Amino acid sequence: MMLNPIVAFLIDYCQRHKNPVNAILHIFGVPAAFYGIYLLFVGQAGLGCTFIFIGYLFQYLGHRAQGNEVGEVTLIKNIWRKLSKRGS
Repeated sequence: MMLNPIVAFLIDYCQRHKNPVNAILHIFGVPAAFYGIYLLFVGQAGLGCTFIFIGYLFQYLGHRAQGNEVGEVTLIKNIWRKLSKRGS
């Protein structure tokens, strides 16, 4: 039976953020990065880039504390793996 994609995402997310330091840094880092993207759209590029940088820095440090990769790196590796299999 195939899991609902949302349920599968939540299970994976919880597994990748078990460490309390990682979880706390994500609580601050994810909203900061999204706020930075918002700031880019409203014309505050400098402040937006700063928030994006700080948000991703927090997330990176959280994953370092837990000892696993940042989600975007995992996503890119999975896409690359699928594309490589398709070309074989």
